[in-house]
Amino acid sequence: MSSPAARGRRPAAETRAEILGVALDLFTEKGYEATSVRDISEALGVTKSALYYHFRNKEEIVASLVAERREEVRELAAWISAQPRTPGLVREAALRWIAGTTPERLAMMRLAQANQPVVRRLSENAADVPGAFEEVVGLLVDEHADEQQRLAVRMAFDTVRAALLAAQGTAATDRDVVEAARRATVALTRSGEGGTADR
Repeated sequence: MSSPAARGRRPAAETRAEILGVALDLFTEKGYEATSVRDISEALGVTKSALYYHFRNKEEIVASLVAERREEVRELAAWISAQPRTPGLVREAALRWIAGTTPERLAMMRLAQANQPVVRRLSENAADVPGAFEEVVGLLVDEHADEQQRLAVRMAFDTVRAALLAAQGTAATDRDVVEAARRATVALTRSGEGGTADR
């Protein structure tokens, strides 16, 4: 049986997760600037003061959403670090990243695309996901790799964002976006991975 303290922590975590989910939906649908704290609290059916108990403002909500994505990148980096260095590691790692693309990750990417000023402010605080990918790139290219090799590795992981941009104004579904990204990554990594590091 769980302790009272443990039972007390779980609802708070669930509430935070619910706030993040609702806020992400609203930010994606209406835009960050057009969504107010009142909008979020009303969608949740709680008072603004209850929401402020968990997050001080909208930017802190976005920062928490970005932090979740950044943690996913750290987990990927840890997985790469544990793998033997093989010629196919870039492809394997990039496809692993794409396979983990959830609707929430896609929604966060759309939010980032549509709200660049907010993302730039977060980037200044070293909270951005693209910045976290520098560690991934560093694990997959050796110290002698040139900029073209580094760019090629970055591109292998950036196909979902590219597919999202290409899908704007089309009837493409989230599944179409992820599958197109997977195919693009396979194509990008087909010709060899000379920049991968050796252990």
